[in-house]
Amino acid sequence: MVDTIREQADAPWGLSPISPENLPWRLGGSPDETSFGPIAIQIRRGAEVLGYDPDSLTDHHRAIVEESLQDPGQNIFIASGYLAQLKAESEFADVPADKMTPAHYEELAARYNGGPYWEGDQPQAYGRGFGNHLENARDALR
Repeated sequence: MVDTIREQADAPWGLSPISPENLPWRLGGSPDETSFGPIAIQIRRGAEVLGYDPDSLTDHHRAIVEESLQDPGQNIFIASGYLAQLKAESEFADVPADKMTPAHYEELAARYNGGPYWEGDQPQAYGRGFGNHLENARDALR
């Protein structure tokens, strides 16, 4: 829904004169800091995973990254690449996936949700709630 509203606001036939940056709360702000796709991920993070410098994205490259994030197959590839980066930055970087503990998964989910602010209350709550949906995610990937 967020993506649809942002697209409509940005389209010439849409909600003009409201630009995406002038939309309320999560709907507004920088497009590079807005999550897109089936597995919500920011354009900035997607660009990094795909090897682009997010600070120097052209409009064309930004559109390519956003389009990739909207495609479920590419989205999961990008999200898994970002998770791999986050795991590599953690204290459990060398722990094989099948040896990770629930605490490891919670921290990884909090890092994914909160970015550099992953130790805050909201990302920590997201991390704690992640375990409740892990089996659903596994089933979806089968």
